[in-house]
This record gives sequence, structure tokens and C-alpha cells, in this order.
Amino acid sequence: MPAAAVRCVFTLCLLLAGAAATQAQTFDTVGTRAQGMGGAFVGVADDASAVYWNPAGLAGGAFFSLVLDGSTGRALPEGDPAAASRSGWLLGLSTPALGLSYYRLQASTVRETGSPEAAFRRESLTTHHAGATLVQSLTDRLAAGATLKVVRGLAAGADVPAGTPREALDEWDVAGRSGSRFDLDVGLMATGAMGRIGLVVRNVAEPAFRTGDGGELRLERQARAGASILLLQNWRLASDLDLTRQSGPFGEVREFALGAEGQPHRRLATRAGVRLNTAGDRGRTPSLSLGGSYAVLGGVQLDAQVTTGPDETFRGWGVAARVVF
Repeated sequence: MPAAAVRCVFTLCLLLAGAAATQAQTFDTVGTRAQGMGGAFVGVADDASAVYWNPAGLAGGAFFSLVLDGSTGRALPEGDPAAASRSGWLLGLSTPALGLSYYRLQASTVRETGSPEAAFRRESLTTHHAGATLVQSLTDRLAAGATLKVVRGLAAGADVPAGTPREALDEWDVAGRSGSRFDLDVGLMATGAMGRIGLVVRNVAEPAFRTGDGGELRLERQARAGASILLLQNWRLASDLDLTRQSGPFGEVREFALGAEGQPHRRLATRAGVRLNTAGDRGRTPSLSLGGSYAVLGGVQLDAQVTTGPDETFRGWGVAARVVF
């Protein structure tokens, strides 16, 4: 392996070794195509959504790609003192060497406090990311990429006297504080005759934001590895595995995802995937995702996905429009 590639891999390993669990916005908050495959996309990322999923994926992707994407999800376990919601939307523009992006992520959690005066703790973190992605080919088959970002965050946290977790999540809004931070995502992508292998580390700087009541909410450093393989000319199988653990609403989260993408017709693509939490004592039951695309005109495609599963998993939907050449 060339010396430059060795240095990149060594740097990523150092980042993984320093990862710590704090407050999380989960990895697969945005990306309709990716979520349609259950979140197995780090080794696929070949359109403008790669600026989020794996910056190095742009090197082997489309000559030009434009993506407008939005998704939402909720987890409301029946009879449980915790609940969560999340949403995200992304505007990305990319070429093989450069990407520009703006995306907004929002995550809210509700947990029981044990106090009769304020039964639940509600926390919310909304972040706006404006980034530029740079990609460098290290060899004919290995590329590295980085997304440099300015992150504007609004963090809010307070104890609320709601009667149920659903009420605390839907009917209460708490004051927050805003601030701006710099951050960085880095990735590697290796391409072979049969498929691709990717590695990405997001939120390298772990930016933190103070809440209105003096608390702190932090974007966790997230590391994920992924691989994809071409089974047939128009069918792809992919898998992802989190290399770090995040703090989820019901305990620790480290996900394994398996997904497939195929094109049964020149205008139609179909996707399916399954996602499983391999950490913690709860939420281990898998969630299922189904998605598809329809080519409206030439390189203009409309995407949709739906994710369902037990009430401890995030259930939701997403839609997107992509222009790919």
C-alpha cells in the first residue's frame, strides 16, 4: 500500500481510538436512498449525498450530481418513559473532486426525571451544516475525502411537567442557546472490480453546544465501515457496521445494516434493507426499510423510502430528488 494511503488509514485509526460516547444525532438521519437500503451506504456513496455519508465516494461517483433530500422519524415505545424524534434535510452538489453541501439535522429526546414536579427531561439539538468537500485520489483504486464544515447549533434542555413522553415530545418547546463551531468529516474509499470498501469518521471535532439551562449537548464522533458488491450488472448488495457506540434514547447504539439495490427497469430502481442495534440491552429487534426511485426525465430521479419496525426503533419516511449525470 502506498505511503500516503498508510498515513490516511493510520490517522483514521487514531480518530477511532479517541471516540467517546456523549449526546448523539444518529448517523442515518438523512439520505433517502441510503435509508432505503437500511443505512448500508458507506461503501456505496456515489452521488451528492456522499458529502454526508462518505466524502471519498465522490471520486468514483457521478460526473455531476445534485440532491435535495428530506426525512423524518420517531420512536415512541408504548408504556416507556422515553421517546425520541429526528429529522433532516440535505442540499448537495458534487463532482468527482469537489462537493458543496448544506444540511439541517434535528434530534429530540425525552427521558423520565423521577421528580413529581417535572416528570420528564426534554432535550433538543438542531444543527445547520455548511460544508465544502475535497477529494484526492491516492492510487488508481483508493481515494480520500474530507468535508470541512461550519456548524451552527441550537441546543435546548429543560425539565417539563408533561403527563406522557408523547406530550413532552410533541407539546412542549424549551428555550435554547445557539453557537457556531468548525467541524470535519473524513473518509476513504477503495474500489475493485467487484465492488467498493469504505470507511468514514464524522464529527471529528465533536462540537458541543450549551443549552439554556447550562447543560451541554455534543455531536458525537461517529465511525462506520461499509462494503458493497455487484451481484449482477444492475444489482448491488451492501453492508455497514458502526465502529463506535452512540448514546441513543434507549441506551447505547452500534448498528449493523444490510441492504440491496437493484434496477429491474431502466426507469425504476428498488431498495430494501434491515438495520440492527448490536449494543445495549434494548432496541435489538431489527427495523426494515423499503425504497425506490423513478427516473422522471433523463438523469432526474425521484426517491422515496419508508422504515418500520418495533416501537423502540425509529419509524419514518423520506423523499428526495436527484439529478445525476
